Amino acid sequence: MSAVQRLTVQLLGPVTLLNASVPILIQGQRQLRFLTSLALRPGQFVTKEAIIQDSWDSEPPRTVSGQLQTSAWKIRAALREAGLPKDVLTSNNLGYQLHVPVERIDLFLFREALRDVRALCARGEYDAAVVKLDASLSMWKGTALADVASGRLRLQAEGLDRERAAAVELRTQIDIEMQRYEEAIGQLTELLDHDPLREDLYVWLMKAYYGAGRPADAIQVFHRAKEMLREQIGISPGVKLKDALQAVLHQDEFFPTSTSPFSRTPKSAALPLRSALSA
Repeated sequence: MSAVQRLTVQLLGPVTLLNASVPILIQGQRQLRFLTSLALRPGQFVTKEAIIQDSWDSEPPRTVSGQLQTSAWKIRAALREAGLPKDVLTSNNLGYQLHVPVERIDLFLFREALRDVRALCARGEYDAAVVKLDASLSMWKGTALADVASGRLRLQAEGLDRERAAAVELRTQIDIEMQRYEEAIGQLTELLDHDPLREDLYVWLMKAYYGAGRPADAIQVFHRAKEMLREQIGISPGVKLKDALQAVLHQDEFFPTSTSPFSRTPKSAALPLRSALSA
């Protein structure tokens, strides 16, 4: 394995450089912001202007050019101390490039795994999807870019955290397809604690309670959603929530499938959500 192939970057948590699983000490916020800006754009030169915007938002210091050079020098020194070649971080008149393969950066491994999970779900291969999805979620060591302090990078971190939440949501949907309702209930409840205005999450929670044979709880979820939406943003429940309520009240054998993320799954491979209620 080459020196570059031993280098990995973790962005799904505190920003960390690793050489064959051994952390490389990168000291100082300026260096962390510099490194993060490059690691978010693997395989390309990042302009000095882009790094400056990521690092200082709209208020760079007058000595910004010198500070960029100092940050690059300190990162190269840390790489050299770890036994890595200096050309891991290269530069030209326009900017800098971090030479780390995409497959050595956890964020891009996570995204690739999610694409694979969705493909598995579309084929009805839920057991394999769960294994791969759980492995991808285990890459997260906290909130994204956890120790980076920059308004612009924090906004990007919030977007990455939403990607994680979407993956957790996908996990609950797979659980429902596999009739693991209690697991789905716990995770959906936690998701709603963090995002209480998501109508689709309430629909999935109703679906989980309904499948678990707890229709009263499913109805209670609807009324909680109705109250939350009215108090917080002054709207009434949408069509999907209302349809979900009617499905519970009429004890439909199949719950509404308009929110299903697995619409491409062949019918022969699908695991339909059957009501746990008996007539």
